[in-house]
Amino acid sequence: MTGSPGAPPSPPGTPATGPARDRSPDAPGTVVFFLPSDIGAIEDVVDHAVACCAPAGLDRDRLLFHFRVGLTEAISNAILFGNVEDAERHVRVELRTRPGEVWVRVSDVGRGFDPDEVPDPRRPENIGKDTGRGIFLMRALMDEVRFSDAGNAVTLVLRDAPGEEAPGPSPAADEADGGRPGPATPGAGRRTREGQALDSLSHEMKLAHDLQMKLLPPIPRVRGVEAAARVVPAESVGGDFYQVLPLSGARTGVMIGDVSGHGFPAALIMALVMSAAAISAQQGGAPATVLEYLDQAIGDELESTEMYLSLCYCVLSPGAPEVVYANAGHPHAFVVEPGGTARRLLATDPPMGIGGAPFREARAKWTPGEDLLLLFTDGLSDTVARRGRKSGEDLVLKTVLDNHRAPAVEILDRLFEMSARSVPLIPADDRTAVVVRAE
Repeated sequence: MTGSPGAPPSPPGTPATGPARDRSPDAPGTVVFFLPSDIGAIEDVVDHAVACCAPAGLDRDRLLFHFRVGLTEAISNAILFGNVEDAERHVRVELRTRPGEVWVRVSDVGRGFDPDEVPDPRRPENIGKDTGRGIFLMRALMDEVRFSDAGNAVTLVLRDAPGEEAPGPSPAADEADGGRPGPATPGAGRRTREGQALDSLSHEMKLAHDLQMKLLPPIPRVRGVEAAARVVPAESVGGDFYQVLPLSGARTGVMIGDVSGHGFPAALIMALVMSAAAISAQQGGAPATVLEYLDQAIGDELESTEMYLSLCYCVLSPGAPEVVYANAGHPHAFVVEPGGTARRLLATDPPMGIGGAPFREARAKWTPGEDLLLLFTDGLSDTVARRGRKSGEDLVLKTVLDNHRAPAVEILDRLFEMSARSVPLIPADDRTAVVVRAE
């Protein structure tokens, strides 16, 4: 990597590229990275790219969330789909900064693709498809996204957030009135600003909802594993998520998490966690190792937003008589036996953003083919809580025990039918549950 004077040093293992040259009077310096087609190399390069963006003076949250997630998705697409994880191929990342703007171009050496042919992941018929998530995220988070004609390079631009000033009179409205401005209406400017704020909030909530729903993947088909998961978002959209991951050695990873807070910031934290978790888990990390990796990856974001994350990650191995897990303060994680017993997977550590590494690991008895793994968030139990109870956890567990022999998806149906009939005693939150039965 090379760059303008004062640029941070190259991350370990990054090949040098020779002196970088200014491309225009508006680009006082250029930083270039080459990284191998290895998803494990993404985090260090993205972190270093964020550090190199300091001269732009952008809002820290926009760099940590919008830029970081957008660049991660661009590099991931280049490695996975462009270079098809060919170790002989590299990804080139060129970064330019100027006051108020960051420009980055990610190039691979693949055959390219037509972005217009990628299905919109928000349409109902495309929800279950794996393609389109990265492009959706980039377009949702960045101010500009441009693909090269060859389809093997993407340019991302992030600028300062626009101001909050109310717009002036509409020219179209003046023309409709013969070009004469109408009389001033007391309070009109205030209502315009209020309306603008409401429109902005509505747009943020829709974007957060789209982001949350698209990131929640379909359950993969894993031999010997029956799994079902569902999220029903609250109107205020939080950061609930789940993942069911096929791992090496025919193992299965099962994760549930709940980001504190609501709206787009919570959805963005969720996006960062899911991306980092998939990378670490699929590299074969043990539960405690995965949580340590996540804590390193999102610790700064949790601190800067004053959010925290409860998360439980379990690994099931074929025929093994135990569940190996790490639990960062997630209260609703159970092994449910057919005889009517629900054993809680106790927290091994406090939630992320409150505690810290090192994370610990625990094991729980597991009878393959008989026991159920049940993970859910407090949005579900709080929704079904009845007056006089602190939560509805006991009702959730009773429903699962009563339907223990039913398919996993039918157990979920019973849980969410019950929650749909309930009148919450406290403000609604996302409702999420995962049910797994494995041989």
